[in-house]
Amino acid sequence: MVTFQPASEPWSQRKPAAQQSRERKQPVAFDPLAANEERRPSDRRQHAVPPNRHALREEPQLVERTEPREDAVSDIRDRVLRRGRFAAEEDEDEQTDERAARARKSAEEAPKREKARAGRRRDEDDNEEEDEAAAARDERNARKAARKAQKAQEQAVKAAEKRAEKARRAEQGPLVHLSDYVSVATLAQTLGVRYEQFVTRLERLGYDDLFPGKVLNAETSGMIAMEYGFEPVFGSEEGAAAEAEERDLKARPPLSDEDKDFVPSRPPVVTIMGHVDHGKTTILDYLRKSSIAAGEAGGITQHIGAFSVPLASSGKTITFLDTPGHAAFLAMRQRGANVTDIVILVVAADDSVKPQTLEAIKHAKAANVPMIVAVNKIDKEEADLQRVKQDLSRHGVEIEDFGGETQVVPVSGKTGQGMEELEENVVTLSEILDHRAETEGPVEGWVLEATTKKAGRVATVLVRRGTLRTGAVLVAGHTWARVRTLRNEAGQTVPEVGPGMPVEVDGWRDQPAAGDEVLQAPTEQKATDVVEYRLEKEEAKRTAEDMEAINEARRLEGEKRERERAAERAAEAAKRRGLDDEDSETLARANSAGAVSAEAEQQSGQLTVPLIIKADVSGSAEAVSAYIQTLSSPLIMPKILRSQVGPINPSDIELADAAGGHIIAFNLPSDEGSKGQAESKGVKVLENNIIYRVLDDVKAVMEERLPPIVTQRVLGEAEVGQVFEIGVGGRKKVKIAGCKVRNGVVARGSRVRVLRGSEKIYDGTINSLKNVKKDVQEMRKGTECGMGFEEWELFEAGDQIQTYEEVSERRRL
Repeated sequence: MVTFQPASEPWSQRKPAAQQSRERKQPVAFDPLAANEERRPSDRRQHAVPPNRHALREEPQLVERTEPREDAVSDIRDRVLRRGRFAAEEDEDEQTDERAARARKSAEEAPKREKARAGRRRDEDDNEEEDEAAAARDERNARKAARKAQKAQEQAVKAAEKRAEKARRAEQGPLVHLSDYVSVATLAQTLGVRYEQFVTRLERLGYDDLFPGKVLNAETSGMIAMEYGFEPVFGSEEGAAAEAEERDLKARPPLSDEDKDFVPSRPPVVTIMGHVDHGKTTILDYLRKSSIAAGEAGGITQHIGAFSVPLASSGKTITFLDTPGHAAFLAMRQRGANVTDIVILVVAADDSVKPQTLEAIKHAKAANVPMIVAVNKIDKEEADLQRVKQDLSRHGVEIEDFGGETQVVPVSGKTGQGMEELEENVVTLSEILDHRAETEGPVEGWVLEATTKKAGRVATVLVRRGTLRTGAVLVAGHTWARVRTLRNEAGQTVPEVGPGMPVEVDGWRDQPAAGDEVLQAPTEQKATDVVEYRLEKEEAKRTAEDMEAINEARRLEGEKRERERAAERAAEAAKRRGLDDEDSETLARANSAGAVSAEAEQQSGQLTVPLIIKADVSGSAEAVSAYIQTLSSPLIMPKILRSQVGPINPSDIELADAAGGHIIAFNLPSDEGSKGQAESKGVKVLENNIIYRVLDDVKAVMEERLPPIVTQRVLGEAEVGQVFEIGVGGRKKVKIAGCKVRNGVVARGSRVRVLRGSEKIYDGTINSLKNVKKDVQEMRKGTECGMGFEEWELFEAGDQIQTYEEVSERRRL
């Protein structure tokens, strides 16, 4: 078999093509490896460019194979198998290489893909952000458009309101600025109307009791101005609030619970409260180991005592306030509860709960102040501790023995029993409450008491916040002070006082009032401005109160004048003479109207007793004033003209003399000179140092002013039998009533009333009494006589005559 075998020799040595063809016909065994080698790229590349192009036409050489046919087939099969196996391996290697290449390429391209994905994500995020931003822009634009639309609508509404206001003003007339209180004459002048025409029109509108000085409030004056076509304008509340914010002083807001942790502790303020004579001052006396109770007039504490006590058992300082227990000092006790941290409620073991005890409980609860109950006088045989506990529980005090939180400590202020336990309870409760206050910043506090001493006007101040030092400018109520000196309860001068401590302050321009809030001002000018503003507000308030009082007084005066005119008309009618029934009825109606007018005057006219109160401290003056006001009645009432601290001065006497009043000197040293000067002008000076006796003195003065109680007692009764005339002095004739005495005695000159049926037709005097023709002084029961009456002759047969006398009795309050 001849096969084609590419020659390995050069092209020039190859055989001709025919020879190669013949040789190709010879069977040659196929060698896959050789064929594979022949197909290798390296061989193909090596022989890709023949050295001589003519060599291509040379015939291939024929190689004669002498191997047997079967071996060749087997060899070919083996080669084919090997070739297939090698091809498969080669394909697998190529696939492996391709996979490795793809893996390498994928690994190389992974960062790029990740970067691309990140870019796409960023693009997506950017797109989302852009979408969100676009949505936000759309929303903002929508809101902006809505705001513009709303603003445009508001502007349109305002423009419409302005047009409506302009039209309304055009209809109603121009603006007129009015004060809150204006007199009738001033309002007429402001509106440009003549007073006579103004009053006439107001009367047609229904206003009465008009006179030039009558004061009108804002509502009334505004309505009148609108009737005249004006638009009234008054001060606004916003303006008033802004003015107060600018011109007044206000306390700082309280500290929050978090801020309190950063400020120092202060001494607690403990108030002793309870009923009169239950031993409050005695307990306090034991605590500070000094004798106070013996120095109080009548055993009653007349004003608040404030002092600091360092307790020996704990070494802590506690500020105590001793409030009076008498009912008249209600305001002082309320003030004590409002400035205190702890209340010690003193209850006598032998007297239990009393009215002032209940008031103290009420004030402590209203102020949300914790209480400790001290059951005093436990050393007495009549002491009943269990009764006191039950009474306290019945009135809302939740004591520890009954499941509450209020401690009850039995004590004796005289023997000291239980006092150490009371101190421990106070200290423990104060530590639990943990009272704190700033020592820096403007000073705040309260005026507990104010009085006048040789050094001038002084006030006891309880410092609430800040540190009070000499030279500070303080404002309290309607006065201010530059602090000259500070004195403690022992009278010693101290340079400064911190929170929770009481101190006596002098340097006040005027006397402050107990209960006034004390605030520090930065300068004297600011303090002066604040006081001026507060005085202006007080004057406006007083004007409102005076307006009602003045108008009421003038209304009563007008009614009185009307009654007087009615009485004059009745008197003129009584003087007219006539015999017909019409005249008789007219006279009866006139007399009846006069009686009703007198009764109305007695009911509506309330008498007043002007009084001037002078006291040692402002708290006492305040208590006396409140105590006296309880004496008011429908017939008479006290009128406090002035309530001040200090001795009686000439101004007080002149005011009392001009008003027809009296002066009360409470707890002041007697001044014979001022007293003599006052009495020379008819002004009484009521001196006393025990408050419940002041009530008796004022009550006696008021009873003197009251009209007496007048009762009529019938002395005799007679009946007119006939009417006859007698001549007097020639041609003049007078009528005489022939009467028979039915009861009692009828005397000449006695008061008499004539009744016709049940109607009184005459009330006057018997000026003529005769028995036959003889003048007599009196006629008794069963006798007959002739009677003549003063300026009255309208009697008839059948009229009843009563003689009577009036008995006066002093009224009592």
